[in-house]
Amino acid sequence: MAAFEGQVVLVSGGATGLGAATATLAAEAGARVAIFDVNEADGLAVARATGGRFWHVDVGSADEWTAAVAAVTAELGPIGFAHLNAGIMTRPLDVALSVPPIEDFALGRYEALRRVNIDGVVFGLQALLPGMARRGGGAITITSSMGGLAPIPFDPIYSLTKHALVGLVRSLGAAHPSGPVRINAICPGGFTSDLFPPQLHAPDSLTPQDVAIEVLDLLASGATGETRLMLKKGVPAQAVSPSLGQ
Repeated sequence: MAAFEGQVVLVSGGATGLGAATATLAAEAGARVAIFDVNEADGLAVARATGGRFWHVDVGSADEWTAAVAAVTAELGPIGFAHLNAGIMTRPLDVALSVPPIEDFALGRYEALRRVNIDGVVFGLQALLPGMARRGGGAITITSSMGGLAPIPFDPIYSLTKHALVGLVRSLGAAHPSGPVRINAICPGGFTSDLFPPQLHAPDSLTPQDVAIEVLDLLASGATGETRLMLKKGVPAQAVSPSLGQ
């Protein structure tokens, strides 16, 4: 995609899965890639493979976001595009899928999810938007989930955080329909990655690469406030509009 040639693309949660796929495709399109993650080994590997740079960033820390964005700007140049992708689920991968008891809100895990899935996006926007607005434009794609549009019975807290992101994107789009920064959300169904348990993987499951193609399309040409749903391999993504009153 010509839009990314010579541009700086930042990817949070860029060490594995969807984030790594976005970083790889952006680099192939000519971008200079900045990878944020706490997974240093895999993050450095992606940086080497893409010719990009890795920063160890705890996305739940506003101070780390501010410092890291300043470092990227000083080293690579102004950030034109960002994929805010870091995210975790409540249930550890080594625990079998089950619907939790209604009283089981696992407070510690709730706080961890809020910190990564919500604070990690809000603090990212806080760090990125002033510079993008000053330069007259930019684009940000946020990873939500099918679980931001529909229930996830085995992980209600994860679904809560992803619904919050959809609400944030739609509200920012409604508040600033003319920009200067375009902010959209990608809402994939379960795809083959370490984030999702193997029981959810199916022959027609999306791959991280499938979703990354859509992420880059949103960055390059999305409007703003758009929520784009992807469910299965081979099925085109579709914009999902709020249905209030219908």
